[in-house]
Amino acid sequence: MKSAVQFVAFQILWFVAVAGAARGNLWPGLLGLLPYLLLHLALVPKTERKRELVFVLAVGALGTTLDSVLKALAITSYPSSDADWPWAVVPPFIAVLWMAFATLPRFSMRWLAARPALAVLLGAVAGPLSYYAGVRMGATAFGAESTLTWTALALEYALVTPLLLRLAPGITRAQSIGQ
Repeated sequence: MKSAVQFVAFQILWFVAVAGAARGNLWPGLLGLLPYLLLHLALVPKTERKRELVFVLAVGALGTTLDSVLKALAITSYPSSDADWPWAVVPPFIAVLWMAFATLPRFSMRWLAARPALAVLLGAVAGPLSYYAGVRMGATAFGAESTLTWTALALEYALVTPLLLRLAPGITRAQSIGQ
C-alpha cells in the first residue's frame, strides 16, 4: 500500500512541477515538494526520518549538479525557465524532481534493489523518457544534438538508479545484492 501511495504522489508532484515549469512558473514543484516530503516521511519509521531526509537532500544536490553540467554543456536546456532563471544551475523544479526521485527506492522501487542489472536498464530507459515527457510539455528541451542528449541522459540514469538503490536508507544489504 505504501508503494502505491508513494507512486501516485510522485506522479502528481512530477506533473505539478513540470506543468508549472512549462508555463514559466518555477515554483509549483517547490511548493508541492513540502507536502510530498511530509507524506513520504510519515510512511518512514520515525527513527529513520532524519537519515531519509539527509539522503533526499544529498540526492537533490547530486542530481542538480549532474543536470547543471548537462545544461552547461548545452546537452539539455530549459527554455520555458530561462527568462526567470538565468543562472548556470538548473531551475528549481529539476532539483525538486531529483529529491522526489530519491524517495522512490524505499517503497516504489524497492523491488529493484536485488536486481541491479534491471535497475541499470530501467534507469537508462525511464530517465530519458521522463525528460522527453518534459520536452513534450514544454518545460525542457534537447540540446542541438538530440542523440547526444538521449545518450547522456541514459548514461546518467543508468548509473544513478542502481546507486540510489544501493545507498538508500531502508534498503538492507541483502535486498541490494539479491540475497
